[in-house]
Order: sequence, then structure tokens, then C-alpha cells
Amino acid sequence: MASLLALACTASPTERDINESLAEQLNSAHGPWSGISYPPETLTLDFMLAQQPGGQVSGSGSMRESANAAAVPITVQGTFARPRLTLSFAGMVYDGNAVTGAFAGDYTTAGGIVGPLQLTGDGYTKTITLLLQER
Repeated sequence: MASLLALACTASPTERDINESLAEQLNSAHGPWSGISYPPETLTLDFMLAQQPGGQVSGSGSMRESANAAAVPITVQGTFARPRLTLSFAGMVYDGNAVTGAFAGDYTTAGGIVGPLQLTGDGYTKTITLLLQER
């Protein structure tokens, strides 16, 4: 009975609590991220970002092209000046080509950032749509 009473007395988060929590999340790009291209889902990214004072971000992780079973290690550099997140990915391999990736988008919702990922390499360019989400 006491546990039921304790549950009944526990306050639910208010709209203000939720808005403050969301604003805190969107204030930083620090933490784990995942990305997926669509359509079709040909590329997945998993990486960790560290944010420095002044908005510089950097990190590392992996990418995997759906046609290849093995993940490839990547490094990430960029900037975050709320709401704009700009990232450069090094070490990527796509369609059998060594490429770098460039991505920029506005981080305004916890649902993620959708934008073009520009892949460039020796004699190769491709743009794919990417959804990045902070986990």
C-alpha cells in the first residue's frame, strides 16, 4: 500500500521540465550519434562527438555500407554553433571508393537532422540524404 501511495505522489514532468530538458540536449552536440542514409538505406554511421568550448567538435566511430559486412573506422571533425552542425568525415569507403564526407544541418529537434551528405574522392562524387540522430 505504501508503494502505491508513493507512486501516486510522484509528480509527472511538467511541460516546462520537458522543454528545459530538450533545450539542454539541443545545446550540445557532445555524445553518441548514429546516422542512416535513405532511401535506400545504403549507409550507416555510429560515432561519438566531443565538443570543445568555442563549438569545435571531434570524434571517431565507424561507417558501414550495406553492401559490405565489415564496418570501416572513421574520424569526425566539425563545428556546432547552435543550431548549425557542420561535420567532415574522414576514412570513409563508399561504392569501393575512398571518400570524405561533408554534412551540414540545423539541430533544432530531438528527432535528428536531415540533410545532404556530400561524398568526394578521386574522380568520384555522390550526394546522399542522411538522417543524423543523437542517441
